[in-house]
Amino acid sequence: MAFMEKNNLFYALVLVPASFFTVAANAIEPMSYTDGPLQVIPQVSTRVGYDDNIFASESNEKSSTKVIISPSVQLKAEQGLNEYSVNYVLTQGNYQDSSADNYTDHQLSGRAFFDFNIRNRLELLAGYLDTHEDRGSGLNQGLNATINDVPIEYHVNSMQGAYEFGGKDAKGRIRFVAGVQDREYDNFRTQTEVKDRQTVNTSVTFYYRVMPKTSLLFEVRNKDIDYDLSTVSLDSSERKYLLGATWDATAKTSGTVKFGYAEKDFDSALREDDDGVSWELSMRWSPKSYSVLDISTDKKAEETDGTGNYIDMTSLDLQWTHAWTDLWRSRVYYGASNSDYVSSTREDDMISYGLGVDYDVRRWLNFGLDYVYSERDSNQANLDYERNTIFLTVQGSL
Repeated sequence: MAFMEKNNLFYALVLVPASFFTVAANAIEPMSYTDGPLQVIPQVSTRVGYDDNIFASESNEKSSTKVIISPSVQLKAEQGLNEYSVNYVLTQGNYQDSSADNYTDHQLSGRAFFDFNIRNRLELLAGYLDTHEDRGSGLNQGLNATINDVPIEYHVNSMQGAYEFGGKDAKGRIRFVAGVQDREYDNFRTQTEVKDRQTVNTSVTFYYRVMPKTSLLFEVRNKDIDYDLSTVSLDSSERKYLLGATWDATAKTSGTVKFGYAEKDFDSALREDDDGVSWELSMRWSPKSYSVLDISTDKKAEETDGTGNYIDMTSLDLQWTHAWTDLWRSRVYYGASNSDYVSSTREDDMISYGLGVDYDVRRWLNFGLDYVYSERDSNQANLDYERNTIFLTVQGSL
């Protein structure tokens, strides 16, 4: 197992998915420009496509062609076993038939990894995200999709540290993680100010190796969520107690599974505390070196977008990637989720599925074509929708 798992706090912030499933991910093998110990790795991605329901609306659907240009640059340096990197991604989205929904997002992240000795490792992460919510999502859904004339914008600052004690091959090792995320909305403050908040995450995980590539684990997490306005009664604490295992047993399978108990306690006596089961599974099965099935499922609490105390969400994602030749790959995806808005009557079911193909023209150039269908079925009026998107993606590097 890698030293640093993809913790929700940081990676959910800086690794924002471009679509419902991985599009031409890691298809190219970029070269770097090297100046002494410093490596500079520029890349660019361009997506051109069509969306038949850009506001995720049940009625009055609006379609548009869309162009997304995303240049990025990574700076890397190594000093012995220590590693340092800075990443910047610019994403410019343009709608041909709805210019009010054009956006420019920025992502900046940094990482420093220190390998002090065989038993002591430290990883520091920092990130800044300047992004938006598409109209029809987040705070404005259904009939409220276009209540604002442009998308809602917000920014997030994050910092995280992870310290691990114990040799990678030791019988036992322990990992401590602490991080903070500060979210603030930038426009339509009359509506959005109530959602400004700070989240502090801490966790301790103990690993006990039972086989050379398999470890049992016990994990305790705590999350404190504090809203900036004192008039907002959504401040809460979340705790999880998880048992599980992580393995890389053979060349065919690897993964991590966690199952346990979670509780959410509100500071306000006006909101009811809650508890229940929680789980996480992330697994990769490779029956052949050229064929991979990725499976992930979890049950977790999400902050409400305006309805209920919070969202009790259960999700499942499956993706099969098959390399037919050294140049051609296909991808098939299926995703499903259930969102229960606790303390309200709202409940949503989402499904999405898609397929795509990649063609590696050169080491530094890739073409991808993807189709995704998504659908929401809600027990509340005017929140159902169906959506079809198709995109051609071109990725290039040095």
